[in-house]
Amino acid sequence: MMRTSVTAVLTASWLLLGAGTATADPNKGMYSKYQTPVEKAMFDRAFDPSPEMDLNKLVRQMYVVLDRLTRYRVPKVYPEIYRVPHAELENYVCGTHCAIKAWYKTGDGIYLDESLKPETSIFDRSILLHELVHFLQDRSGEYASMDDCNRWFHREVDAYTVQNRYLGVMGHPSRVAFTGDNCGVQSSSTGNTFNGQRRQTGPEQ
Repeated sequence: MMRTSVTAVLTASWLLLGAGTATADPNKGMYSKYQTPVEKAMFDRAFDPSPEMDLNKLVRQMYVVLDRLTRYRVPKVYPEIYRVPHAELENYVCGTHCAIKAWYKTGDGIYLDESLKPETSIFDRSILLHELVHFLQDRSGEYASMDDCNRWFHREVDAYTVQNRYLGVMGHPSRVAFTGDNCGVQSSSTGNTFNGQRRQTGPEQ
């Protein structure tokens, strides 16, 4: 369903680009005039790569991106966002040294490594977007009926897919990938606890 949404956006952009009206003045030779309000009509400021130093405004901008690239209904409320030292994130999420850069905690908010600069970095902005997907998943109850392992797996695949779509639309060379257990091959009498690892690929790791 999300692939359809992205295709629709890109197709609409292409159609608008070709939808200009050509006019000719016989007294001045042949020329064409195209009206292409693509940026205003299609994107507003959602995919504007310009720096945005106000984090609250940036989150609102990312909400528009989520509205365009996902199936989720965007709420009027925003998660709390905390900037914390990397060591603190490691302690919260991994319990040891790891490459964690951000974390969404249900009922609390989004924790960002203080080294991230989503205000100026498109890649870091995509990490914030990833965590906002998790917030919307919670709000919508998506995957809530699944066991812990499958819920984690599907939530992460979903968020990484949206993150990559955003990076693609923005023309960024990096892509991210999810590595972890496929819950379909797991079986345990004590139940599944998923400890999937996140991995970022590309020039900005």
